[in-house]
Amino acid sequence: MDIRNTMGLLFWGNFALATLVFTFRFALFSKENKTHLLVFGFSKIFQSFAWLAFFLRTDTVTFNPVNILITNTLVFTSYYLESVAMLMMVKDSSKKAYQIQFLLFIITLLSFYGAVFVEAAANIRVSLASIIIFTLLILPSLQFLMATRSSLFKKILGFNYVILLIVLVFRTFYPLFKTSTTLYSVDPTQKIIFLIIFLMMIISGVGYLLLLQEEKEMQVKKLLDDKDKFFSIIAHDLRGPFNGIIGLSELLLENDNQLKPKETNEFIQLIHQSSKNVYSLLENLLTWAQSQTGSLEFSPKKIEISPIINKTISLLDNIAKSKNIRIESKIKNEEYAFADKDMLETIFRNLISNAIKFTENNGEVQLSITRENNQIVFSVQDNGIGIPPEKITNLFAINHRNTTSGTNDETGTGLGLMLCKDFVKKHGGKIWVESEIGKGSNFKFSIPDSV
Repeated sequence: MDIRNTMGLLFWGNFALATLVFTFRFALFSKENKTHLLVFGFSKIFQSFAWLAFFLRTDTVTFNPVNILITNTLVFTSYYLESVAMLMMVKDSSKKAYQIQFLLFIITLLSFYGAVFVEAAANIRVSLASIIIFTLLILPSLQFLMATRSSLFKKILGFNYVILLIVLVFRTFYPLFKTSTTLYSVDPTQKIIFLIIFLMMIISGVGYLLLLQEEKEMQVKKLLDDKDKFFSIIAHDLRGPFNGIIGLSELLLENDNQLKPKETNEFIQLIHQSSKNVYSLLENLLTWAQSQTGSLEFSPKKIEISPIINKTISLLDNIAKSKNIRIESKIKNEEYAFADKDMLETIFRNLISNAIKFTENNGEVQLSITRENNQIVFSVQDNGIGIPPEKITNLFAINHRNTTSGTNDETGTGLGLMLCKDFVKKHGGKIWVESEIGKGSNFKFSIPDSV
């Protein structure tokens, strides 16, 4: 098999992989959590057309700067996108890592353009191209390997890139000793290099798809576990409030003529409170179900924060007044955030409601925001009973029941905090709590400051 046939195989192989990845992405994954699939798919599209351009070149002897620049730019862009896809698969990849990768891409691209501008020899360009691809892949490959030791498919994919890097090192030095080397050289070594690159492409593509299948199976398992938790919440926590409503209403019906107006009013207040508890629980359950099935639309836009806060405080005002709790917002007018309005309302409703629930009578709840490190940090602080350290770890986990009664024996499921975590995560932020027993809790969450 000659070099040109191998280039043809690389075109069809990369194109087929891109098609598979795009099909996998749109058929099996939601758009929010698998962006790296699109990036990886586009890297293979760029690479396939680069090899097609190399394959279609008829004059491989004459120095043609335009042809050289177009084809190699496609190759370098494809490997840059592939490196970004790897970074996206590594948890907690910093913004700085992406910036460094982009800077490397620009520098290496300009260095190749410089070599073409000075009409460097073909073997020098081949060597330089290998250095560029190696430079773009080395850091993401190492990060990917170090961060993904637990998964067999991730190991296979990571070691595939290591082999590719070794080949690139060899291909960097080989043209310097064999000065007649060009991209289209027909010597056996060049053929072997191209065959290895072809095999690595196949292995990386298959490994990537197997890895995605593994991730999908893990998602399905998590959804099944969450579904079990969901039904346990419904079975346990809806029964209590409804039993209270049914029991109190039966007492009213049976003793209507014997109860004094004050006693009747107390029964009505208890029924009203139980009804509100049921409504709040149902609202959270339905919202959580929508978020898990992907039917809850995420529509971030520039919004003013204070009207959302004021609306939430107004909704919870009666509950706060019943315990003589003061809610103070230090958030000024004309403070803006790029966020989904409904999700932000749900987060504040749950956090403020919890703060009221776990604050003693005559307490206070304070709301504030700060801006730091390109993040907006929201704070909901109370001077209530606080949270034991052993409970904080699993506070936002669905597989742990976090049902602590409030200071007036208010009930809850912990589902509200799970919703808060999900919605904050959709915004690309994080949520945490600082608490001390007897001194209160400070729930904080951050979202990117993208206004």
